[in-house]
Amino acid sequence: MPWWNCILVVDDDLDLLRAYKEALELDRYEVALARNGFEALRLLDQGLRPALILLDLMMPGMNAWSFRLRQLEDPALASIPVIVLYSQDAGARAMNALGVDAFLEKPVDLDVLLAAVAAYARPAAFLGHTLQ
Repeated sequence: MPWWNCILVVDDDLDLLRAYKEALELDRYEVALARNGFEALRLLDQGLRPALILLDLMMPGMNAWSFRLRQLEDPALASIPVIVLYSQDAGARAMNALGVDAFLEKPVDLDVLLAAVAAYARPAAFLGHTLQ
């Protein structure tokens, strides 16, 4: 997997992670997975530069607000677009405080997800890559 132009999916639900990965890979996107905000930050600290982060709102340990604070503090990471995935509305003011590019309500319709992702990333086929 390239360390750029992939989609980083961050969610504590393993079944959802697998479903997002499968759906995105079927559309020929490269996908990186993280089970929580700490794991996502570790990947980013190691040099991962995704075209987009799909970020679960509520996760144990590090929720979306904590992750975004850490992301925005790092100039190398601050410009990476983020779409928050949520199943529990935390209120408009709290969610808008995240300063993210978009919100998608769970369960996310596949066509809606792919349309949102297409605004930020290109499938590997468009970049001259082939998936193995």
